[in-house]
Amino acid sequence: MKGKSLTGDELSHLPAGYSYITTGLIKLNPQHPPLIKQLCAIPLLFLDPKPPLEPEALEKVQLRPGFEWEYGEKFLFSQDADRLLFWGRVPAVMLSLGLATLVMVWASRLWGASGGLLALVLYAFDPTITAHAQFVTTDVGLAFFATLFLFAFRSYLEEPSRSRLLVSGLTLGLALGAKFSAVILIPIAFLLGFLAAWHGQASDASNKTRKTPGTANRSKSKMAAIGFAGIESRPKRIAAALGAGCLIIFISGITVWAIYFFPADPLFYIRGFQAVNRDHIPSYEFYLMGEFQPGGWRSYFTIAWLVKTPIPSLILLGLSVLFFLRGRRASWLDEAFLVVPAIAFFTGYSLGADNLGVRYLIPCFPFFFIFASRIASNLAAEKRGLKIAVVILSVWYVAEFIAISPDHLSYFNQIAGGYRGGTRWLDDSNVDWGQGLIQLREYLQKHPARDFWLCDLGAVNPAYYGIQSEVRSYNLPVSPPPGRTLILSAHCVARWRAILAKNPEITRNWLVEVAPKAIVGHALYIYEMPRAVSEKNLP
Repeated sequence: MKGKSLTGDELSHLPAGYSYITTGLIKLNPQHPPLIKQLCAIPLLFLDPKPPLEPEALEKVQLRPGFEWEYGEKFLFSQDADRLLFWGRVPAVMLSLGLATLVMVWASRLWGASGGLLALVLYAFDPTITAHAQFVTTDVGLAFFATLFLFAFRSYLEEPSRSRLLVSGLTLGLALGAKFSAVILIPIAFLLGFLAAWHGQASDASNKTRKTPGTANRSKSKMAAIGFAGIESRPKRIAAALGAGCLIIFISGITVWAIYFFPADPLFYIRGFQAVNRDHIPSYEFYLMGEFQPGGWRSYFTIAWLVKTPIPSLILLGLSVLFFLRGRRASWLDEAFLVVPAIAFFTGYSLGADNLGVRYLIPCFPFFFIFASRIASNLAAEKRGLKIAVVILSVWYVAEFIAISPDHLSYFNQIAGGYRGGTRWLDDSNVDWGQGLIQLREYLQKHPARDFWLCDLGAVNPAYYGIQSEVRSYNLPVSPPPGRTLILSAHCVARWRAILAKNPEITRNWLVEVAPKAIVGHALYIYEMPRAVSEKNLP
């Protein structure tokens, strides 16, 4: 956490959060709800940072494209940005620790202690989770509050009470206050509540085929609809479930209103929702597997997940699907609470999200881990071969995590060819998000280079980290003069290589021919151009 430089979204998120809690104005960065930014800015109250604008001046500012990034740069880099960033990241890490605990508890309730332990291992050593849990961004925070809401709602369906209904509403409101994509939780909750009301109870006969530790206690769950235990009429149960769902929505709305400091505009949330993509370029060409396409691909997130997830995790998930099909199941409602949210979030992002990173799928991960951990239920009584397989896969999984440490954001599995092959598949926050500038500074102190060119995401001024360079665009590949040092972000490597490959006037792609002298932080490629390549057939 301390050794990673400022990433793209943090430049706007942390200063915006501080402005919210010190001025009461939700003005900067309205394209994301304020909760995560507010939480991360709380430690800054004890550091007394100096904002670039007084509250009165900020209130009068007419927002324009790029203003929040300029404000963030002035806020952070006019003082000790490293200190502010470190303490701003602490709440983000705490949210991740809370999610790890929740995943373990949920899995333990379903599959026993061994299942809970496996789920915790899958969470704690997942490279994508670890990479993004340390940043002031919304993905892990949404995953925590979304999982917390569904855990609370499941408990409510099992044993209805006013307090559990209240907690369900509050946690849904917190999720909605974390990220706008949390709105998908509303149809998820209504669907799960409807299914519970339709069936009338949380268990079914399939559980009698085989019970596992954790599921035995659930095989006689109470009536699963809200406040209608004992109601035999299906229409009345459904009506009761619908009414309770509306109450939860109402409570969540009050919670979100409070998070936004009770604005007078009744459409405040909708206006923020409409601003989600306002800082995205409509004509921007997304990258996948060496190709560019405006609007992206429906298959993007599936491919990204398959190459960014450690193979042992994929195998464990696949084995758990087989176990599920063979009858190792919790109650149908417990299974629905794992499968429906994962599919809904995955499908929603695949259909509607910009192709910017596997991080968008992080809200799916807790449900993947809990589902996969069924393989460890009653493991002591299983055949020796299965126990050995689980141990080998777990050790392999942890070894993958250690091998890429501390640069987990750059992780790609063997399907992609490891982190060096990752640039042939994906770009952006999948390969580099600007987090390696501190490591680059340390490298340059040991290996000085003069008048070098740098191409990174461009969100952060490298001069703050003592890196004086000529900055190049990630969409305009160039050929540096012979002997010149060129430092490329993995994001630039991916895009430059593809752009050069598609240029019919170029017969030799130097990014294919020239090997990097070094790779810093698994994300910054150091090239020194030989004369033979620099002078031939290059733009």
